[in-house]
Amino acid sequence: MTDFAIGQRWLSETETELGLGIIVNLDYRLVTVFYPACEEERTYAKNNAPLSRMTFGPGDQVHNTDGEAWLVQAAEEVDGLMVYKVTPVGQPDAPRILPESQLGYQVALTAVTDRLFSKQLDSNAWFALRAAALNAESTAEQSPVQGLRGPRIELIGHQLSIADDVAQRFAPRVLLADEVGLGKTIEAGLIIHQQLHTHRAQRVLIVVPPPLVHQWFVEMVRRFNLHFSIFDRERLAALQPEGDLRDMLAQIIAEENGGADDDAPAGITDNPFLSEQLILCSTDFLEACDMDALAAADWDLLVVDEAHHLTWSEAQASEGYLRVERLAAAARGLLLLTATPEQLGQESHFARLRLLDPDRFHSLADFLEEQQHWQAVAAVAGRLHDEPRWDDALRQDAARYLPDLRIEEDNRDALLRELLDRSGTSRVMFRNTRKTVSGFPARQVTGIPLPWPAQYGPVEAAHMDPDDCLHPESGYADDSWCAEDSRVTWLADFLRQQRDQKVLIICARRETAIDLHAWCGYKLGMNVSVFHEDMDLISRDRAAAYFADLEDGAQALICSEIGSEGRNFQFAHQLVLMDLPRNPDLLEQRIGRLDRIGQQQDIRIHVPYFRGHAQEVLFRWYDEGMHAFTRTNPAGPQILAETANLLDQALATPQDSTLVDDLIETTQTVTRELLARMEAGRDRLLELGAHDPVRAERLIADVAAADADSPAGFMEAAFERYGVDVEEHSAETIILKPGAHMVGPFPRLPEEGTTVTSDRRTALARDDIQFLTWEHPMVTGTLEMVLGEDKGKACVALLRNRKVKPGTLLVEVFYRLSCVAPRALQANRFLPSTIMRGLIDAQGRDLSQAISHGGLDKQCHKLDKPLARKIVESQQALLARLLDEDLVRREASASTLIDEALARMHAHQTHERDRLLRLREKNPAIRQDEIDFIDEQTRQLARHIGEARCELAAVRVIVAGE
Repeated sequence: MTDFAIGQRWLSETETELGLGIIVNLDYRLVTVFYPACEEERTYAKNNAPLSRMTFGPGDQVHNTDGEAWLVQAAEEVDGLMVYKVTPVGQPDAPRILPESQLGYQVALTAVTDRLFSKQLDSNAWFALRAAALNAESTAEQSPVQGLRGPRIELIGHQLSIADDVAQRFAPRVLLADEVGLGKTIEAGLIIHQQLHTHRAQRVLIVVPPPLVHQWFVEMVRRFNLHFSIFDRERLAALQPEGDLRDMLAQIIAEENGGADDDAPAGITDNPFLSEQLILCSTDFLEACDMDALAAADWDLLVVDEAHHLTWSEAQASEGYLRVERLAAAARGLLLLTATPEQLGQESHFARLRLLDPDRFHSLADFLEEQQHWQAVAAVAGRLHDEPRWDDALRQDAARYLPDLRIEEDNRDALLRELLDRSGTSRVMFRNTRKTVSGFPARQVTGIPLPWPAQYGPVEAAHMDPDDCLHPESGYADDSWCAEDSRVTWLADFLRQQRDQKVLIICARRETAIDLHAWCGYKLGMNVSVFHEDMDLISRDRAAAYFADLEDGAQALICSEIGSEGRNFQFAHQLVLMDLPRNPDLLEQRIGRLDRIGQQQDIRIHVPYFRGHAQEVLFRWYDEGMHAFTRTNPAGPQILAETANLLDQALATPQDSTLVDDLIETTQTVTRELLARMEAGRDRLLELGAHDPVRAERLIADVAAADADSPAGFMEAAFERYGVDVEEHSAETIILKPGAHMVGPFPRLPEEGTTVTSDRRTALARDDIQFLTWEHPMVTGTLEMVLGEDKGKACVALLRNRKVKPGTLLVEVFYRLSCVAPRALQANRFLPSTIMRGLIDAQGRDLSQAISHGGLDKQCHKLDKPLARKIVESQQALLARLLDEDLVRREASASTLIDEALARMHAHQTHERDRLLRLREKNPAIRQDEIDFIDEQTRQLARHIGEARCELAAVRVIVAGE
């Protein structure tokens, strides 16, 4: 085992970009290294740590932590640490002592030339793979849609626009309030994914109502490749050993360390919420857990779904609200999701805003007064947006709010952006409505009145219990009720008539779904699948995938109420509701499984019900009273609240036609009044600020362009190099399996194999197939693996080209200019990893512009290793001179790129700071810590970009021959 000592400087062999690290902690089996360049730590097992000790000898140049250069005169090891006698460069008469612990973290690496001149040569295929990885890494960091091109989503403009806007912010704190079906979960997932991918966030906590835990877990995995850990009481108990066990483990560790317990495993006493980076929990768990531990877990981003359930008033607040408030104060970023931001009243809406920014929204009275002024601004903004030509009165109104800008039609977009930023809540709240977003299908409903089955007994008897009233089959222990129930008879006939259609069937109860599946599948021989809450996750996935298979899959999927959550079946447009819920929001969720953006056909809703029964009352209440089947109804919960008593009476006495008609008429009146009130209260500022069509179209085009540049070719080469078996599955799809001669574990490749595609349409149609993009963990893991290894760094090849004289020597080089900086700074926005290629002849001339890497690679062939080594040995002096001369040229080019990056950074940061200062004069929503962050960020960026280095990443010596 290697002898480590605290303070020693080591280099990671697999992550050289981390710079020079320093050992900060040791225990009986682990070593922890801190890398100051990136402000990151890595912990390795002592017996196989991928580390190289960095020591220097006389004549070597080193830097201290202040960046000062010194020449080493002598070196001595003292208690495991190197102590250097050094002198300033150019001042040999001013010696001093430089301990190893004071060495700087930047280090000049010569691994490529070391491998070349030590004749550790690799094949052309490895060199080509490394070159492809270098170019891919550079392209990824320069992508304008970094973090957005990886998720498995439809390219929908308003979702991409909101995600890009919010995710670019430091510690975003916003309310996502799109109407049902517009994709709030997708927007939140995009923001989370981009924040994690760009390293603005590392620790994320998602809190959702209990029924939505599964939905969020599945969405995060399937769409975003984010694996959240679900925390519940059982998980928490497993992370917190009993006191006796904790004491026993601590005692064992203490004895192994000679009585000291400083090296006890962190998990024994640490905060359990620090055990995972990505955590998902329910609101029930939140209200029962240890808030001290949860709030102290250092969250970068807190996400709360269905935030309208958090109740607050100036007099008191619910326990759930108080706990979220405490978490919101501790977390740096906050996303609140609700489709009904104002439906519970202005006080409830203010409660959400004060969670986002309690300094800005500190008084309900002030908030209500301020809103009165926003209406005038909204009117001006609406006219600026809607009117193609502006009259003098509109120009004067606009100039009153924007005195520092030019009020002309050709400056429309800039004026609107400024006005929206300076007024209202559009900086902290995004709300899209179906009126402002196109792409939704029409909805058609067909009610099917059917006779009451005699087997259920007298119809009046079923009215005693509300559940039995609406679900009379609940009194049966098996599927025998299906034989006589007229709804089942109708369903069987309907499925036979629609053999070429996919049909989604939803019913409230799990037992009903199971019975229908058994009856239709086993007794009637129909091709149906079932989906309910008692099935495990894998079984649900299989059922959904079987239904999604357009060629050999199930014709129908029979779901319990869980089918209205978490799954989008946009490939189907036939929906059968075997019963109806009493909650209008739940009905909308059911329809929303098909009624989504991207649905290509009208939604056809079929509702079989018993004539003269409570089921008919409920159908008429929805259909005639509020038109809930044919249009979305944001006022549904209020309508239910105001008509609940009358509805209960009508359900209990469906034969009373006068009472039922009174219910329908009252519901129609309430619906009109509530919808009119909501329309009058439309926040035009929010509608204009939530969706920028120009930006949305640009983002869609950029992501589509990124899709065209798929990683398929690179990954195929990597599969071949690392021994992964590849089988054809279908068009655009392949099956991957670990090969018999696979070189070590392959990133994200399970032992049982997996199926992948690089085609977005295929991935959207098949949830069971992995969507490989440049941001997929398998691809990013492969890039890291290729670039972290030495393979492909040095190569000698034979060039076969009749136009090139035999014996001609060429040297192909790849340099990487990269900035080693904390990831949260996103220094690559200004100085992304940049690849510089050169093709040098024996006279030192660069021919790279005349011959591309791809064209050259096709003409390069394998050369026997003994001969390749002899060529390197015989030409070493020439090769060393060519590489040294070329490095000087590259460093000059790199210096220019660094200066340009610094200029871009300062211009960008100055513009952002000035913009925030200007906006804060009009909009107090701009927080001081945002401005402070920009100042500190600018200082850090200037230092790290200025320290960027150009290093040789790969070299290929090419000799022309026959």
